[in-house]
Amino acid sequence: MKLSKRSEEFIANVRMYLMTSGKNEREIDEVAEELEDHLAELEIRGESVDRITGGSPKEYLASLEQEMENDYAGWLKYVPAFLVSFAAFAAMGPAIRGMFSLNLLQLIGYPVVAGVVIMLYRTLFRKMAAGQWSDKKLFFVGGGLSMLSVLLFVGVLLAGSFIMDPFYTAGRTGNLVIILLSAAAFAAAAIMMGSWLLITIPVALFLPEWLILPMPLQEEAKMIASAIIPFIAVALVISAHLLYEKRKADHA
Repeated sequence: MKLSKRSEEFIANVRMYLMTSGKNEREIDEVAEELEDHLAELEIRGESVDRITGGSPKEYLASLEQEMENDYAGWLKYVPAFLVSFAAFAAMGPAIRGMFSLNLLQLIGYPVVAGVVIMLYRTLFRKMAAGQWSDKKLFFVGGGLSMLSVLLFVGVLLAGSFIMDPFYTAGRTGNLVIILLSAAAFAAAAIMMGSWLLITIPVALFLPEWLILPMPLQEEAKMIASAIIPFIAVALVISAHLLYEKRKADHA
């Protein structure tokens, strides 16, 4: 029996909420299967999701989270992919401009920003799972968060450049090596995570800048275009990906 759209969305939200809570993937699948069977029986009797949640999805998800054991060890396999991709994000932009350097503030600031970004996305996914978010709201919130993430990285880069002298500055060959290593890091992270989003985001972020730099434009125009276009491209890519994943989960 095919479930109603509301029931399918509820199961997708349960999956997302439990995943962001660090629960075991196998147990999440088992919970989703049990919910699917239960909801099918309820719909045959003319009842809905409210019969399970008591009208409060947030409280139901919170109670479900407490009943299940955490499996942080199972999620640690994704940590190298996050670290590699964040390092590549921080390195590729300056290397493309032939200006890669590194100082102590950046060395400390990038990991901090990476942790903040991870927590922000975790909060977004949990709130999205516990609420009834429209595609429009998801698009704007997801796009806004993606732009904020990029701004945080740029902020650390600029702050480090103005406040502290670098302890390493790459030459022409060094910048080229860093670009190639960053590209390889994105590919490796995408394979580890099983998601090509880690390829499409860097392309959206860095390809426009790489194309703009050789153009016969004034430096001010290049700076403005290089600052605005990548942000818009990344916001569109991430928002489109979130919408795609949401709809795919709804129809799973």
